[in-house]
Amino acid sequence: MKKFITIGFCIILSHLVLQAQNQANTWYFRYKNGLDFNSGAPVLLNNCPNPVWRTACISDTNGNLLFFEDSRNIYNKSLEIMQGGEGLLGGFDTQQPTVIVPHPGNTNLYYVFTVGSYLAPYGLLYSVVNINMNTGNGSVIEKNVPVANGTWARQKVTAVKHSNNIDWWIITKLHQVNTPQLYASFLLTSSGVNPNPVISPATKLLNASKAGNLKVSHDKKKLISVMVSESTARFGRFDVCNFNASTGEIKHQFSIKEYPESDISFGITGMEMSPDSKLLYITFSPGHIPNDSVNYIFQYDLTKTDSLEFLNSRMIVDTSNYVSDLQLGPDGKIYASSTGFVTQNKFLHVIHDVWKRGSLCNLEQRFLTLENYQNWSTHLPHFPSELLYRFVWQGGPCAKTPFTFRHRFIPEPDSIVWNFGDGATSTDFNPTHVFQAGGNYEVHAHVVYPDGRIEETSREVEVLAAPEPQLPDTLMLCTGESGQLDAGSGFTQYLWMGQFTPGNQYYPVTDTGTYTV
Repeated sequence: MKKFITIGFCIILSHLVLQAQNQANTWYFRYKNGLDFNSGAPVLLNNCPNPVWRTACISDTNGNLLFFEDSRNIYNKSLEIMQGGEGLLGGFDTQQPTVIVPHPGNTNLYYVFTVGSYLAPYGLLYSVVNINMNTGNGSVIEKNVPVANGTWARQKVTAVKHSNNIDWWIITKLHQVNTPQLYASFLLTSSGVNPNPVISPATKLLNASKAGNLKVSHDKKKLISVMVSESTARFGRFDVCNFNASTGEIKHQFSIKEYPESDISFGITGMEMSPDSKLLYITFSPGHIPNDSVNYIFQYDLTKTDSLEFLNSRMIVDTSNYVSDLQLGPDGKIYASSTGFVTQNKFLHVIHDVWKRGSLCNLEQRFLTLENYQNWSTHLPHFPSELLYRFVWQGGPCAKTPFTFRHRFIPEPDSIVWNFGDGATSTDFNPTHVFQAGGNYEVHAHVVYPDGRIEETSREVEVLAAPEPQLPDTLMLCTGESGQLDAGSGFTQYLWMGQFTPGNQYYPVTDTGTYTV
């Protein structure tokens, strides 16, 4: 008598993306400046070839520059315009006109997405860079390719990994004349850009030429969209939205505008989020205060879902600085450029302890003195958040299967204490842990560096419940697990990596199917 046994498994979603390691370690930005983070601390680079505007950069897995671009030209690792790299059509007057995304299916290819502005209405375009590791400097093999249904993209573009951790969402905002403004999430797969975006409603920006940053939190659950200023009063505003990394859908929660009744102009010059996705930093510029050109840094609690609670969570980081743009670095600190009118943009500032509330986050002004500067504001490069994760993991995703964590802390720490959120801890640098039940666990890392600096960071890990047999003759397993099968006499069935053989024994399962016993 034959019996049929159906074997299922949980699909592994690998969170360990080796390609992203060190890929944000080399920065080039206006005005003719750069930073090298490969030693673990930023080292000034003064060989940036041109007074570039707003940039995006990408390095190899060792942290060495592959190329960077300023939405007008693409520069190779030799800091020369790449073959075919001139003439990108990005909005020069735009806060966040470009982002670089690794090709989902080819490690030698990279997408460069650009958007136009109201003064340069190009829409959403992409170019493709081929980094030939044999020749090294690469070339542009496609340039300024219009994305269908992206004609009205303006001012801002960012990218975040799909929940499958393979594909990418390319997110921008559509500003069509006399119509509601919309968010558009275009899916990038190994087959290319899907021209049919996921459309979500967006709040209307009264002065759309002053749109600001657009970023997704590291847990992929929040999207923050900044309006630098709006209307004649030029009050800055930012929207807090929920983001679904599986569907690309964006749901507006609420908008925040500080001092709406004041005659002071509070424009927004910078925005960044902490790596644990809990804190939002916003830089306001009170431009109409007489004899006062300092900026304010406020900090908000991103875990608050009610608008009033969110607004009341605001804490003051500092009100006596010249901070402008904000960008998280590969060392887990937030770097800030200077405003140009008083300091001539000579300095970079830094927030050392980005997970701490209010002034405890330890803002250090004039942390670095730039060698090249002008009386213009500096804008730091833009990166997808995946390139700046503090740690990643692979394995699972079911309970009772191993999760292996890999740290991305630089320089190499003296010690790391992991707390997995289920009562278990580890002092291994790259530990493996088995969660015994499904659920969401906040995995926390306490890091001590050779110079005594301490970093605290965390990420939420979603663990699926371990599958259970649903029928007497059904065995449900996660890939890599072993389960007991009575294979019967003389039967052998080979799989990719495991096998069934006669007898009552445990065997690994690597595929799903129905097998005759």
